[in-house]
This record gives sequence, structure tokens and C-alpha cells, in this order.
Amino acid sequence: MTQPNQPQQPQPPYQPPNNVPPPGYTPPAGYQPPAGYQPPPPSNVPADANSKKLAAGLCGVLLGGLGIHKFLLGYTTAGVIMLVVSVAGGVVTCGVGWGVMHVIGLVEGIIYLTKTDEDFYRTYMANKKEWF
Repeated sequence: MTQPNQPQQPQPPYQPPNNVPPPGYTPPAGYQPPAGYQPPPPSNVPADANSKKLAAGLCGVLLGGLGIHKFLLGYTTAGVIMLVVSVAGGVVTCGVGWGVMHVIGLVEGIIYLTKTDEDFYRTYMANKKEWF
């Protein structure tokens, strides 16, 4: 507890975590980056990859058994397989087929959402990996 008569120490200036400059910061004129510094390479991921990842991931989690996430990514055959197994197989097996397809869709949705944009684009949009 501080005494009322003691002068308070000046507060140090704010330092962002890991010395990351705030958005919009421009370095002073003549600033040179440290030796060996390499800027990150430009991303070759299209702008729509993140929105497709989010839409496919949410549809996989919420509507996984119907295969909607497969149709969103352009995997028509895989989407039809999931839909037929869910609907026809669900009728024949009293819902077991739908339950299995829903678990598969749920797992795929979680996988989609946890991948980075680059990994998602490379795996599911460029290399066209249909299952898991």
C-alpha cells in the first residue's frame, strides 16, 4: 500500500505483446530492419477461401449428416453419397445411417474450422481431398 505523501512513479509506456506495432504504425524515416529479417512470403490463398472454410465448417457441424458441406466445396459425388446414406440408409436402419453420416460431417466440420486458411485451401480446394 502506498503512502499518501509518496510521489507516484511514472507509468511505463504501453508495449504491445511480442513488440508487435499497432495497426497503422509506420516506422520512422531511415529505419532499417534487423539483419537477417525476412518478411513473410505473400499468401497465394484466394480471398474466398476463408469464407468457404467457414461456411463448409459450420454446415459440417450443424448439417453434417446431409452432406451440405460437400456440395459447398464442389464435391458433388461425396455429397450425394452422404445424402443417400443419411436419408435412405436412415429409413432402413431406423436412423443409424443418418447418425453415422452426421458424426462424419461433424468431424469434417471441426477439421475444416481448425485448419489455417493456407492448409484448408491446399488440402480441400487445390488438392480436392474429399473425405476427412
